[in-house]
Amino acid sequence: MFARRLPDQQRGFRRKSPGFHSTRADATEGVNRKDWDGDAVKIFLGYASERLEAAREIYEFLTQWGDEVWFDKEALIGGTDWDAERAEAQRSADLVVHLCSTEILQRSGVVIREIKQSLKLVEDQPFGHLFMVSIRLEPIRLPPELVRFQYIDHFADDWRERLERVIEKRRSQIAPDRDVRLPRAEPPRALPQQASTIVSQEEGPVSGSQKIQFEDVTKTYECRGEYLRYDGEGPYWTWVNAAIAAHALEDFFSTRYDFRTLEIDDFPEDERTSEWSVGTEEFFRDGDRLSLRFYNYIGYARAAHPNHYITTLNFFGEDIGTMDIQRLLGHSVTEARKVLGYCEKVIAAGFQEGTLKDRDFFDGYKEDDEDVWRLLAHFNFDRRGVTFNFSPYDVLPFVYGSHEAFVSWGVLRELVSGHDDRVVGLLAGN
Repeated sequence: MFARRLPDQQRGFRRKSPGFHSTRADATEGVNRKDWDGDAVKIFLGYASERLEAAREIYEFLTQWGDEVWFDKEALIGGTDWDAERAEAQRSADLVVHLCSTEILQRSGVVIREIKQSLKLVEDQPFGHLFMVSIRLEPIRLPPELVRFQYIDHFADDWRERLERVIEKRRSQIAPDRDVRLPRAEPPRALPQQASTIVSQEEGPVSGSQKIQFEDVTKTYECRGEYLRYDGEGPYWTWVNAAIAAHALEDFFSTRYDFRTLEIDDFPEDERTSEWSVGTEEFFRDGDRLSLRFYNYIGYARAAHPNHYITTLNFFGEDIGTMDIQRLLGHSVTEARKVLGYCEKVIAAGFQEGTLKDRDFFDGYKEDDEDVWRLLAHFNFDRRGVTFNFSPYDVLPFVYGSHEAFVSWGVLRELVSGHDDRVVGLLAGN
């Protein structure tokens, strides 16, 4: 049996969603109850059991404005089939929020099953609709399957504001004709309706860095991004910071121009918004050596589905500078094909036996030298080796999503005789 938890003065509100809980603030007095019930978003909250304290904090934030939240500690009672009820609550939710921590990377179990179920449910959503958001409880590297979805950092000062914006966006999608909104103790910052780029700066997620955020939001498109700026001094770090900013902002300006052109020429005002975003993650840093990963997302209002892909930047210090894949592999496309073949085997090993067939892989790219280099272009490095990032369509059909293939420095030495041994030796520690 389910029940919604309501303050005593508000027991008269209709209970319409089994298992979803809502706590409405005193500000609700005088507001039409029908408007409240029709405007609530049903939210499923998933988390690892070790993170109960953070989960309860986020649960309290989500419920305080009247939205209905399924939280196992409040929704489940003794004697029920908790697994069936959890699955049903997840299927009936308007928005799924997963709290991501090291536990989801280290074990199997219910929390992983919940995330996989959400990934399946996403495929049933209308094109362009928001359904799933991740909240990082610590600066972990999210799996490729989650990278393509919006995520929020719980350890950032603005996590509440960003989560509220997500909920309001989802509310507008499930009730597009309703003007009623849940009252706020402090109204959210109004987004600009005319084209104007907003830039903000705050302390970065890693020591010695700042996070630069920028956005341009109108009625017909939303462009948002963030990148890192480092505190290092001198010509080298000036160049590094300029390269990072250029990498993040180049697509912002070009994509925004495309969105504006489509807005003027093709789309009526009542169409869905087009969306673009980029996020930046420090993959590895040691002194002046730095490897960055950029998560890119683009969704045109009338496209069949959004696209997401990973790009990278790698800086190997003042003595070497930046390093692309051709330089790393000695400009030998023959050696590059060996590395690509090894990556295919790594990716295939991650699937259950019989899931993939030989024809699933795109054999055509091996015939063209430019395609080989393009597929291996976006890599990251650390002391263990090289991680190659393959976006949807690169190696497998879109439905299989993004993939990573790790190649240790030792294996790379065996595969490629013409590699840049200064880099391999420097990073491998010999």
